[in-house]
Amino acid sequence: MAFGKSSVSKKFSWLVFTLTWSAGVFIIGWQSPQLIGGPFVVKEQQPETAKFYPLDKFVISVPGDKYPHYLLLEMALKSRSVNVNATLTEADPLVRNSLMKMFSRKHFNELNNSDQLESLQKEALVLLSGVLAENDYPIELEEVLFTRMVIQ
Repeated sequence: MAFGKSSVSKKFSWLVFTLTWSAGVFIIGWQSPQLIGGPFVVKEQQPETAKFYPLDKFVISVPGDKYPHYLLLEMALKSRSVNVNATLTEADPLVRNSLMKMFSRKHFNELNNSDQLESLQKEALVLLSGVLAENDYPIELEEVLFTRMVIQ
């Protein structure tokens, strides 16, 4: 008797086929999010957290009425861009020069006024963003923070 000719072997063949089919459907159904849904599922983008990048201290000579004064400034830059550390390390002379020019043009009385702190931070942000963009440094600064400012 040949395989597949009797009713028992046909039933056995259908049973094997049904079990194989059911197992395949079960496995595919179980794995469908990874197999099928992966490219079609919208993934929520995790917003990049802002990071702060402190700069080295600055000591800048500031003109006064009778004699020059000195400004000790510590600051940090806030950014969500990639490779900010490497970019700031490379652009450090440019950043320091720009900030020294900006603060050396300010008068002692202007810097000694605590109400001017926010406007100075905004001015430094505009200045640094412009200087970095002009020199093809691809970072976006969100904020300039003065972490310490001492005027003598």
